[in-house]
Amino acid sequence: MINNIESIHQKPLTNSNEKNLILTQNKNANAAIEENLTISENYAVDMKPKTQHFYDFPKYYDKAFTRDVISDINFFQKCFQLYSDIAVKRVMEPACGPGMFLEALPKFGYIALGYDLNPAMVEYSKERLRKCGISNMESDAVVGNMKDMIFETKYDAAFVCINSLGYLRNDEDIISHFKATGESIKKGGIYIVEISCKCDDIKNEKKYDDTWYVKENGLEIELTWAINWYDIENRIRHVDFQMVVEENGQKFVVQEAHELRLWIYDEFKKLAQAGGFELMAVYNQSYDFVPPNTSITGELGALFFVLKNVKNS
Repeated sequence: MINNIESIHQKPLTNSNEKNLILTQNKNANAAIEENLTISENYAVDMKPKTQHFYDFPKYYDKAFTRDVISDINFFQKCFQLYSDIAVKRVMEPACGPGMFLEALPKFGYIALGYDLNPAMVEYSKERLRKCGISNMESDAVVGNMKDMIFETKYDAAFVCINSLGYLRNDEDIISHFKATGESIKKGGIYIVEISCKCDDIKNEKKYDDTWYVKENGLEIELTWAINWYDIENRIRHVDFQMVVEENGQKFVVQEAHELRLWIYDEFKKLAQAGGFELMAVYNQSYDFVPPNTSITGELGALFFVLKNVKNS
C-alpha cells in the first residue's frame, strides 16, 4: 500500500512512568524509520507526523494484512484468459507493499515488478525475494509514485489490491495514474483494481472484523481499521487506524487518521475511461461475477474491477 498519509492523531501522555524507546530502521527495513517515540505504561504514543506511520513498519504490515495470494493469482489468471487480448507473461503491481505477490508470482511462471512509494516497503520486498532465492530478473521492487509512474518496459497486465488506489484522492491524480499505467501496459492488457465503493448507509461500513489480532512466536498485534465518516462533497472516506504491538517485552501504539478516496461506481468508471481503460467485469471477494444490472455499492464489500487498456498504442 502507498503511504500518502497527511494527518496522524496524537494522544497526550499522562502517565508519570514514561519510557523512551528508539525504533531505528535498519537496512532491511524490519524496524521503523529512525525516530524517537515516547511510550507510557498505557501505551500512548507521541508521534511526529512528518515521518512516523504504519507503512514504515513493513514487518507488521506483512503479518497484519496477509491474504490468500495463491487464490488471488488463480483468479487473476482466469481474468487474463477471459479478458486480455494478449498473452500474459510480465505482470506489474502498483503499491506492492511488503511483496507477498512478488514472491508468489514467479511460482506461476510470471515475471513480476512491483513499486511502492515507501522505501521501507521496497527494501523489505527485496529482502523477502532474496531470502526466497528469487532473482531480480524474475521479480523485483522499486520506489515509485503511482500518480505518475511509467516504465519503459511494457507489461502484459497489472493489479492493485486492498484499496491502495484510494490514497489518490482527487480526480486529476486518479486519471494521471490510469494514464501512466496505460503507458506501462500493452494495448489489450488488463488492469485489476480492488476497491470498496461508498455504502448507501454508512452504518454498513461497520464490520465485525474492524479489529483483528495477530499472534505468533512472541509477537502480538492488535489492529483496528474503523471507517467513521464520509465527506461526500470532497469524496473522502475517513478512517481511524490503531496498531498495538507487543514484541520482546516492548509495547507501542501507532494511531493514524487515513483519508482515502470515497469511491462511487459511476465516477470510478468515468475516471478509468478518462485514463484510457474500459471496464470489462466486476467480481466479488469470492471471485464470483457480479451481473451488470447489480447496484454497485459498498454493501457488496470490496470488489475486483477488471479494466482493459484500450488507448495505448
